[in-house]
Amino acid sequence: CSLFAALGDKQDAKFGRNFDWEHSPALLLFSAPPGRFASVTMVDLSYLGFSDQELGRLYELELIERIPLLNASSWPFDGMNERGLAIGMAAVPGSDLAIDPQKPGIGSLENKRQVLDHAADIGEAVKIMESYNIDFRGGPDLHYLIADKFGAAVLVEYVDGSMQTILNNEPWHLATNYHVSAYVQQQGHCARYEKISETMLASAGNLDTTAVQRLLAGVSQSSTQWSIIYNLDNGVIQV
Repeated sequence: CSLFAALGDKQDAKFGRNFDWEHSPALLLFSAPPGRFASVTMVDLSYLGFSDQELGRLYELELIERIPLLNASSWPFDGMNERGLAIGMAAVPGSDLAIDPQKPGIGSLENKRQVLDHAADIGEAVKIMESYNIDFRGGPDLHYLIADKFGAAVLVEYVDGSMQTILNNEPWHLATNYHVSAYVQQQGHCARYEKISETMLASAGNLDTTAVQRLLAGVSQSSTQWSIIYNLDNGVIQV
């Protein structure tokens, strides 16, 4: 996967993301939970047990066969809430988090639902992430890129038994499929990372929608299942 926050234009901040994985029937889901922030998310429906064939005749299925769709809101693969905060994840090798018996456990996708429901900025998002033991069982280990419309972004990783937070020092942030906190000085480790980084440096993180589309296309792979752009300021999304 490839993720980036282009925050150079304070009136037009964007969060771009390619989801690269096995073939994924996808759902664009709008949620408006009472007493929490409304949000829009992308969900990989294969994780809920639906094949392309079943989705092609979704309205023909018995109601009981459609019940797993009720879990879709708990499984966001990326998303943005009404406060202009976006979050996405990418697989990484060997995340390592010590278990804190004082904290509850939560799934590695369900934690994003908590962030989208309750966080208005990255400070609140980090506090939510810190409050759980993340359970990566049943899927790959992950790290998370979070950005808000105020120009702040953070990469959350789990390395050497603890949660690491890497804040943006420039009006952009990015992530692909390796632990930045462990390899921040290494160069040439990921062509997609380097391409995004070079583009952000050249533009000072100020990319219009066409430029974001071009960059997502430039770092796409044969396994890219969807590309999405979240505009953190006006709430517009493009898939």
